[in-house]
Amino acid sequence: MNKEVELYITKNYYKLLKIARKYTDNDDWASELLHEVVLQLYDKKEIKVNLDDESIKAYIIRIIMVNWCYPSSPFYKKYKKDNFTHIEMNDAIQLMKDETEMDDHRFMDIMEEQFGEVNWFNKVIFEKYMVLGSLKKVSIDTKISLPSIGRYIKDTRTQVKLSTFKRYNNE
Repeated sequence: MNKEVELYITKNYYKLLKIARKYTDNDDWASELLHEVVLQLYDKKEIKVNLDDESIKAYIIRIIMVNWCYPSSPFYKKYKKDNFTHIEMNDAIQLMKDETEMDDHRFMDIMEEQFGEVNWFNKVIFEKYMVLGSLKKVSIDTKISLPSIGRYIKDTRTQVKLSTFKRYNNE
């Protein structure tokens, strides 16, 4: 990383974090996104921008935007695509509510029962994920590789979702 870029990041870290929060709509992912961008900048040997503060700021903002918005970006692949469990579950609940005007409590009870039937290992990993809030934190806490954690979370989510809808439709 260029010293000018490093100095800019050091001096303006909180401003960059505020920008990341704006892009993520104050999502909890803002700090994770900024950290990933900083790591990407550290990996770059050469940065082909003018080294004045405004050019560096524009360059970093562009990297933040690309990482947040594009499915082919490193951040999206690493964190975002497998990490919207609560959004998917809420979407599933909303869809069922719209179609059948179901009782949320009954659906959530079924979902909790189905989660209770998940094997103990996946249940522990999923619970850690829900508490810690990121795949990376679970990976560090358990010393299990990040792709494996992502796979366990995805498998658990899929299993619970399918069995919940199947049981709900049968009742």
